[in-house]
Amino acid sequence: MRSNPGSTRAVRTAAALAMAAALAVTTGCGQKAGVAGTLAGSGGAGGAAVAANGGVAGGAVDANGMPLTEGGAAGGDLAAGGDLSAGGTSTGGGSGSTAGGTTAGGAGGGASGGEAAVPGAPGSAPASGPGDATGVTDTTIKIGVHAPVTGAAAIPQQSFEKGIGVYFDAVNRAGGINGRKVEVIFEDDGFDPNKARTECKRLVEQDKVFLLIGGAGADQIDACARYASAMGVPYLSAGVHETRPGLGSLASLPTYFALSLTYEQQVPLLVRTAKQAFGSDKVALIVADNDSLNNFYTVAESGLKSAFGANLALARRIPKNTTSDAPAIATNICQSGAKAVVWNASPSTMLNVAKSMACTVTFIGPGLTNGLNIVTQVRCPNVNGALFYSPFPGMDVMRGDGAFVQAYRTKNGGSQPDDIGAAMYGMEKLVGEIIRATGKNLTRQSFMATIGKVKTFNTGVYPPTNFRTRFGGTAMNLLKADCDKKEYITVRRNERP
Repeated sequence: MRSNPGSTRAVRTAAALAMAAALAVTTGCGQKAGVAGTLAGSGGAGGAAVAANGGVAGGAVDANGMPLTEGGAAGGDLAAGGDLSAGGTSTGGGSGSTAGGTTAGGAGGGASGGEAAVPGAPGSAPASGPGDATGVTDTTIKIGVHAPVTGAAAIPQQSFEKGIGVYFDAVNRAGGINGRKVEVIFEDDGFDPNKARTECKRLVEQDKVFLLIGGAGADQIDACARYASAMGVPYLSAGVHETRPGLGSLASLPTYFALSLTYEQQVPLLVRTAKQAFGSDKVALIVADNDSLNNFYTVAESGLKSAFGANLALARRIPKNTTSDAPAIATNICQSGAKAVVWNASPSTMLNVAKSMACTVTFIGPGLTNGLNIVTQVRCPNVNGALFYSPFPGMDVMRGDGAFVQAYRTKNGGSQPDDIGAAMYGMEKLVGEIIRATGKNLTRQSFMATIGKVKTFNTGVYPPTNFRTRFGGTAMNLLKADCDKKEYITVRRNERP
């Protein structure tokens, strides 16, 4: 599928994703008594609890629910010599951090909790020379986006087509960014890293986009980020894994930038949330066996063992796409006696396992796709009470964002927005702010230098970024599946590791 919102070129449409019929509800799943009260009563370290009406129940935040005191993401400060050069490549830098640059129990960088030197970290050196202005004219900026509309990620095609370009459409109607209109070209990567790389190659080499945005899917983001780096193209995504066996850390890629906390950086949040709600109960850890999650699995297992000891009753890897073996996995979880499952595998896999369960568990995991409302709409009540982190708040909060609601309705003929639209709006708004801060002299080099120079961008949707390293996230929003409402509601905003 190719989608080019705001242009006259043809749109090639793939078959719509049809999940509901295939995943009919078969078993009930409740929630551990007292979980909601435990979580609502604690804003976490630096987080703000959200009241039932969507307002902020506590914490030092501004009118948008953003923390008043900015701070950096988990991970080390910039290493000397690790700045981004004017040519868009790493000019040196220190050695990488142990185990992905995070610790299982806290926000300090490196295995010892101290500062971690990250090679290729963004710097403040201004761009010089003519620069690479591919995708930029006097009147337009061309951006490429890829995401898994088909495949195992469970993102409805219609929702994504409506959500893509909402922010930039509003910006264009208001005159553009620094006098330029933004053209967005979208490709469906099919939840397949090989296809993702092919589509990113098409966007870069045929469509000549200025930069790439990865919408979701760790393996797909990894494949495109490494391709983009080789081509000198800026690549931005929500945080996923930090490193991959044999390929090294994403932080070492000279054009990569994570706009929210990585999976490894979210581990302290996951452990803390699990401990608050299930401190004396057994828990399990289930992670897909794709190698991009090896480091997350190691860090998460260590953190849960430290917090739960022998009550970490089960820790295992499962196939990336689970269908026929879902009942055996469900049985394994139930037999372990776990009341909570820290989960990092695809939404479709979670739904297949959840519908096979004969016991009640609460799923807890990192963002992004498992916290989408399609999960509750397809698999409630089996996922009731599930707790997933997200870089953007739930629709109970986003419905109160007047600019977002108006932009979405205007682009889509009055349709009501959904959380996929909110996800893309938040990401596009953050990228748009970086473009705006770069100014009229827009090149790939000046854009990346601006990220390193400004470092912190606060849009009111995503938590503030702080690009002391290429992993710019500082916090996450905690969402809870509410099967009465058939959506995730916001429990805490901007919770920091």
